[in-house]
Amino acid sequence: MVKTVKYNALLIVVGVLGSGLFVLTGQQPAPSGVFTSAQAEAGRKAYEDTCGKCHTPTLLGRKGDPGELPPVSSLPVYMQEMASGPVPPLAGADFMGRWGSRKTAELTERINQAVGAFPPEGTNIPVPGHAPAESDPTAVNITAWVLQVNGARAGTVPLTKTTAIIVRSITADQTRQADAH
Repeated sequence: MVKTVKYNALLIVVGVLGSGLFVLTGQQPAPSGVFTSAQAEAGRKAYEDTCGKCHTPTLLGRKGDPGELPPVSSLPVYMQEMASGPVPPLAGADFMGRWGSRKTAELTERINQAVGAFPPEGTNIPVPGHAPAESDPTAVNITAWVLQVNGARAGTVPLTKTTAIIVRSITADQTRQADAH
């Protein structure tokens, strides 16, 4: 009888400790920042100077509908053709569906290509269609801004062109994070 009581007590202790361990391992720690707040702020300014004209100030893109703001006719001539049809969003569910499972380095590279095509004012890119200098931080900063708008938190570690973190792992896309596990 004493053995049975000790055995049952041991089972209870193991069960309690095991369930506590299960709860702890099931919780996701808050992702640490992979960009600085200074990068995100510089990215916001660069985005507003160029990307926001086509992707809109809300980062939700264009569907090509009449009346979208800013009006396509208000854009520089070299942007009007691109912005007259659908322009993909850089925030929200559609963006996360497209970029959530990809790495930040891929997103930065895509933004770098766009920065070369539509350079923000004040960058060292002299003519649209020319690649930014390797040291130009514009694409990295815009990436930081896009990540922040999608719920990622700034930290102390600067984002680089080679930072390779899964986008969804650092954003607020909780629904898809649960699906990915």
